[in-house]
Amino acid sequence: MRARQRFLGRRVPGDSWLHRTPAWVKLAAVAVMSLVVLLTRDAVVNAGLIGLLVVLALTARLPARELAAPVLRIWLIVAGVLLIHLWLTDWLTGVRIASTIVACVLAAALLMLTTTIGELITVFETLAYPLRWVGLPPEATGLAAGLVIRSLPVLADLARVSGDSARARGLDTSLTARTVPLVLGAVKHAQDTGRALEARGLG
Repeated sequence: MRARQRFLGRRVPGDSWLHRTPAWVKLAAVAVMSLVVLLTRDAVVNAGLIGLLVVLALTARLPARELAAPVLRIWLIVAGVLLIHLWLTDWLTGVRIASTIVACVLAAALLMLTTTIGELITVFETLAYPLRWVGLPPEATGLAAGLVIRSLPVLADLARVSGDSARARGLDTSLTARTVPLVLGAVKHAQDTGRALEARGLG
């Protein structure tokens, strides 16, 4: 459970300015920042945004280990991107893409470290309000978005555990050994979530 909670980071208790900032403001800021890094395609801009995110985290008194954890979890992906582009294209392209990934992950982590799932669900419900005209209840849409956010770290942890288990049995290259436990775990998580919702009268 500990690893699951920390994939993008669990909310750190606090009363900093960032904790008090409305969830919709932080969500909008993450969306804008993501657009900036994707549209500018500039490693210098990415580095500047990463630096800004670190400063924001420091002023919000967030533990460094909590902020660094999501990045450390994707270091293999980042290293792979760098190596592939160093081999196939050039190192500048690799740095640009890798820094884009890091910037987006840091922004998402900062959001999750200072915002509760309940606050995010409320924002999603508000955003989904116009969908009521096509028969989609905003409450259900917001809840679905919240469940997706909650499930992502669980699935990521299941993938990690499946990989570790396969390696421990000497089956590193076996797709079956990696995917079967992942699929079974995902199905169990879905069933547990369904039972929890049904118990609350939401099933």
